[in-house]
Amino acid sequence: MEIPLYFYTAYRDLDRLSPGSDKTALESLDKLDINNDDELNILDIACGVGSSTILLANYFKNSTVEGFDLFKHYKKILDEKISQNDLVDRVFAYQMDMRDPDFANEEFDILFCEAGIEIIGFKKGLSEWKRLLKPEGYMIVSDVSWLKKPSKESRDFWDNIYEEVDTIENKIKQIQDLGYEFIDYVVVPKSEWEEYHLNLEKNLNLLNNDKSAQDFVGQLKKEIKTYRQNSKDYSYVFYIMKKV
Repeated sequence: MEIPLYFYTAYRDLDRLSPGSDKTALESLDKLDINNDDELNILDIACGVGSSTILLANYFKNSTVEGFDLFKHYKKILDEKISQNDLVDRVFAYQMDMRDPDFANEEFDILFCEAGIEIIGFKKGLSEWKRLLKPEGYMIVSDVSWLKKPSKESRDFWDNIYEEVDTIENKIKQIQDLGYEFIDYVVVPKSEWEEYHLNLEKNLNLLNNDKSAQDFVGQLKKEIKTYRQNSKDYSYVFYIMKKV
């Protein structure tokens, strides 16, 4: 799949491709009842620029961490980070589609996916990726969720992008209905959306004269405006669960 250059310009030098931070990701990892000194096999799905992949490797210092993304550009960025952090012996990057992850059944102790599951869908992702987890293995995914009854503007915006935005309570029920034990959840705070949007806007300003990027930039600016006017309505939420 060829990605236009303006896409990479929009997200250039961002720590993440969505609102979030190491602090909030670590808060979700701290919910796991697991010894982080153990030798584990961990998979980071749709790893993007690899910030979470490196975080996982530093948190689980004796573990093997594998990260993949659909786009070779981001695989290359992760490869560079692996080398810079002297992690070549236990962290590995791949170009792969989350719809068909090429790994064995019951290969991983932990699956992690930050703000990527909406590409395949929350229920489908949890269902199809379950085979990759060992018995008693953990999954952590973040997904857009309603924090309260949304405004019409919020609902109209997300209905056109991702039909599985739902309440935290309903997401938890979906997790349980798919046979997982629900552990806990962590909400990405407003401050991390604000920082992300400020950095994103700086990059979007570089594309003001690129006519080919007009629709793309317009959609992202609408996303930013919608959040700023309705920030209490929704956020990314990390859901922590266990395969039983």
